[in-house]
Amino acid sequence: MPARLTGAIGAFGLMAGSPAGAQEASEPAERDDIVVLGTRTSRDATLSSDRATELMSQSSRSLEQDILRAAGTYRLSDALELVSGSSQQNNRGGFADNFAIRGFLSTADGGGEYYTDGFIANRGSAPARDPATIERIEILKGPAGAVFGDIDPAGRVNMVSKTPRFAPHATASLQYGSFDTRRIELDATGPLTDTLAARIVVATEDSDGYRDFVTLKRRVVSPSLTFRPSDAVQLTYLAQHIAYDAPFDRGVAAIGGDPLALPASRFLGEPANGATRARDTRHQLTGEAKLWGSWSLVGGVAYRTGSLRGFSADQSRLVDRQTLWRQRRERGYEVEDLSARLELRGEIDALGTHRPSIGIKGYTLDYLELLNRRNPTAANPYATNPLNPVYGSTQPLPLLANIDQRETRRVLSLYAQDSLAVTDRLDLVGGVRFDTYRQQLERNLVGATTVSKRNPVNFRLGGRYAVTDAIAVHANWGESFQLNSGSGAGGVAFAPEQGHGFELGAAGRWHGLDIGVTWFDIRKRNVLTTDPTDVNFLAPVGSLTSRGIEFDASLRLAARWQAVVNYAWTRARNDDAAFATPLALNVPDHSGTVFVVHSVDMGTGQDWQLSGGIAYVGKRSGATDASGLILPDYVKLKAAAEIPLSATLSVRAEADNLLNARYAQSSYNALWIYPGAPRTVRAALRAHF
Repeated sequence: MPARLTGAIGAFGLMAGSPAGAQEASEPAERDDIVVLGTRTSRDATLSSDRATELMSQSSRSLEQDILRAAGTYRLSDALELVSGSSQQNNRGGFADNFAIRGFLSTADGGGEYYTDGFIANRGSAPARDPATIERIEILKGPAGAVFGDIDPAGRVNMVSKTPRFAPHATASLQYGSFDTRRIELDATGPLTDTLAARIVVATEDSDGYRDFVTLKRRVVSPSLTFRPSDAVQLTYLAQHIAYDAPFDRGVAAIGGDPLALPASRFLGEPANGATRARDTRHQLTGEAKLWGSWSLVGGVAYRTGSLRGFSADQSRLVDRQTLWRQRRERGYEVEDLSARLELRGEIDALGTHRPSIGIKGYTLDYLELLNRRNPTAANPYATNPLNPVYGSTQPLPLLANIDQRETRRVLSLYAQDSLAVTDRLDLVGGVRFDTYRQQLERNLVGATTVSKRNPVNFRLGGRYAVTDAIAVHANWGESFQLNSGSGAGGVAFAPEQGHGFELGAAGRWHGLDIGVTWFDIRKRNVLTTDPTDVNFLAPVGSLTSRGIEFDASLRLAARWQAVVNYAWTRARNDDAAFATPLALNVPDHSGTVFVVHSVDMGTGQDWQLSGGIAYVGKRSGATDASGLILPDYVKLKAAAEIPLSATLSVRAEADNLLNARYAQSSYNALWIYPGAPRTVRAALRAHF
């Protein structure tokens, strides 16, 4: 790669004076072509995307710790606003990070699969990640966006955890905000010996919430250790426990076809049902061993257990404007997930420079779904008045067993890929992945067992050509294969999701300016979404195609002005006659964001930082049935100021949804619409040492 192009691609700071500078790099960014938004201070090769992805995925972005803080990131959805082509999806009663990339999601109810440190972190069920534990978020776009051999033509999200550093550093923050939100974060790292470093991250949050009776209690603790006996060997152990308690909340219902008819605060459940409790515990060991020359082994093991338990009253049928039938449910979900991987990577000079990698990975999953419920009837509607609810006025009948099923998986994957630098301007990449799996679904209520076994093979190809030292074009093509969990209304286990797609793009990178434009065309079948005939279940879309154009820009307007700009046109449509609408759920045709950070020199040696942004989300489908529900478009503004009080102490004030816009964040159907938060103001005191 030309030296000038390499220099232009390097990370630039979106927040001056970031204290993260106290942390040293684990690995130099030798060929770091993913655009880095913020200041990258470290890169652990065992936790991140692979080297071929770093080179080929010019539409991908890495959101670093300082830009995440500047943007006020409290959920994954906040971070995804900074990257084109993502859209909010049903949040599973407030308990899931759910999103679509380029019009595709993993599961409409369970949530889009995302990675933590290169391992899928929410197979089955998992609560939302807490930002306190995240070092950076990689949004890996298109067929090139592989994570240790995993390929998806739409893209992947990989959240990289905070891990120990051998340079001492500590931060603490206290925050108070709207809806009586109280939050405390502690983060401390440093060496215990010359070869052993430790880190501990703790976060607590309590809030009354903007929804009536929907409180939040979140507790997170994540200790970690890094052992580095020599320059050639490094091992990192990380643990994390998340406790997340809140009432299960399906949002509001559309009245007269209007998704904004009810106030954003209106709760249609029953406070007496109490909080649903989500628990997630993770243990992870990753490591790297440098063998000889440029060759090394990287690998790891992750073990996770989780549960989701509680009662809820979920909207079931709107009889008239003043009568809403509800269904009472009791959830008892449990998951056990064990994953492991090992990859050999190196470099060979033969007719160009090859950077091959060969890997083996696998996982076992044990996922139990227990759901008791009572459907409403005219005699026992368990109803409420959505315009003027009176809580506790009706009592449900005893619950009946509805779902009792256990899914087990045993999956082994082999993959190989090669990134070839043909010349100093032309790079090619090719990869192949072989999977063998056994998936079993036991439906205990009917005594039926379904077993599926297959050995799919998928391929990935790409090329990148540097037209000049500053301008490059790229093309990527790839296939994907992904197992679906559970069964539909008829009790039949879901077939796997399969897809293929390609992208064409160009990127221009100059000093202080990075611009990328990408065209993509992706087709998948057996994508799960809301069943149009029975909203209590999911159903596969026969074929879903998404085509679009994405534009992303990162720039320095001057020495103290930086900005992130993105826009996406995404046309996601299905051709399944069983669905009343061809529109993909919650995917807007048009969306975009502008986010700006300004550093102000006050002459004291400590800069003030001002930031602000505007996000636009276009109209999108709110239901898959014949209701024709459309969620209206909206514009949302945010602003923040961070003021240093001393060399180690700063205060931050921020406001999200500054103009108090009314909007629907996402929808599962016309009765389960999650309203966006009203204006939210927060203030925080932060110390770093």
